[in-house]
Order: sequence, then structure tokens, then C-alpha cells
Amino acid sequence: MRAIIIRIALPALALGIALIGLRLISWPLWSDVDPMLRTVYIAVPLGLLALALLGSAVAPDGARHRNLLAWLSISVAAGGVAILDRDYTALEHQRVWGVAVMEGDPRPLAGGNGVQLADGSLVLERHFDGHFYIDSDINGAPVHFLIDTGATGVALTLDDARRIGIRTETLDFNIRTSTAAGPSMAARVTIPALILPGRTFQNHPALVMSGGERSLLGMTVLGEFDAVEMRRDQLILRP
Repeated sequence: MRAIIIRIALPALALGIALIGLRLISWPLWSDVDPMLRTVYIAVPLGLLALALLGSAVAPDGARHRNLLAWLSISVAAGGVAILDRDYTALEHQRVWGVAVMEGDPRPLAGGNGVQLADGSLVLERHFDGHFYIDSDINGAPVHFLIDTGATGVALTLDDARRIGIRTETLDFNIRTSTAAGPSMAARVTIPALILPGRTFQNHPALVMSGGERSLLGMTVLGEFDAVEMRRDQLILRP
């Protein structure tokens, strides 16, 4: 058995290098390939390189090319492991979310609240306070929303309303609302464009609250997504 391993070590190294080289040369073509197939493919040359490394280890001292075989196996395997890590990450996203992550994805969302997947789905990470947040753009100003599936619509704090250009002193606060801080009064407004990653909501109705510390993103926006799913400590909004 030892003699067989030593004999096939060099061919295994050559084949392993060829397969990894082929993967690198054809890298753009693999972006649409299923993550499972990509992971299995890169595991094959890694196995061959492990066999080559084993051959160098069991070869007798002074054997020809023994050290070269070992260092080449280790060096090429390091690149293969990096590719395997990338492919396995894509496979895990597909397993958890049912969506294949394409090469170059996922894209981080502004504020570090989550990522956007290849199909446009937004994956939000639970904050340490137990809530989910998302950053939007309104009239060129950032607004940090708390995701609230119990809220009917969009509700802005006074500070956020002023930041996006609403003259709050002219509003009529004649609507009774209930917030975490207790009863409050609110005024109706219309937001010309509420921009989320990959989505824009035109002329969207909203409330400006006379009290409250967080702007809320409720069901008038969330209901426009095909699905709102909770998995582990993540919230996914499917377009």
C-alpha cells in the first residue's frame, strides 16, 4: 500500500493542480453553478492534494522530489481551501434561505444591519436589543427604521421628519396613537419617495409622531414584499 501511495502521489498532485487551475481560469462561468456542485468539485482536487502530501510523508528520506512534492501540495491546497470556504458559504446561504448566493454576493446593507442576496432578498440581523433595523433614504437623508410588524404603517419621529425636510411646526397632530412610551399624537404626511435597498415606495403615506424615540417601518411597506420570514436571529424580506 505504501508503495502504491508513493507511486500515485505525483500524478495526484498534477491532477489536483490542473483541476484547481481550471476552476480559476473559468471562474466567471461558475457564478451560475449550484453551490453544492461547486463545493463537490473543489473538494476533489483537495483530496488529490492530500493524497500527494501523504505520498511525500511516507516516502523514504532522500527520495527524489520529496520536499518539492510536499511544498507544492501545501501551497496549492491553501488556494483550494480559500475557494472551498467561499463555495461552502454560498451553500450555507442556500440551505438556510433557499436562495443561491451568486459570486460577489451577498452585498452588505448600509449601517451593517444585514445583507442583500442575489435575488434581491434582504436579510436583517437581530440587534442586541432584540429588534431588527433597516436604513432607508428619504429626500436624500438617511432614516434608521425599526422593523415593527405590529405597526400599521410608517411612523417618523420629529427629529427624522425634520431631517427629511418636513416642517413639523405646520402639522396638525390630531391622530391618537400608542407607542412604547405611551399614548401620543400624530400627524399625517406623504413621503414622496422612501428608498430601501432594491425597492422604492413612491408617495407613501406616513405619520409623524409627537413622541417616540424610533421611526417605525410597518406593514404598509412590509406587506409589499412577497414574504416576511423569521429564521433564527434573522429576518428576511423577499421581493
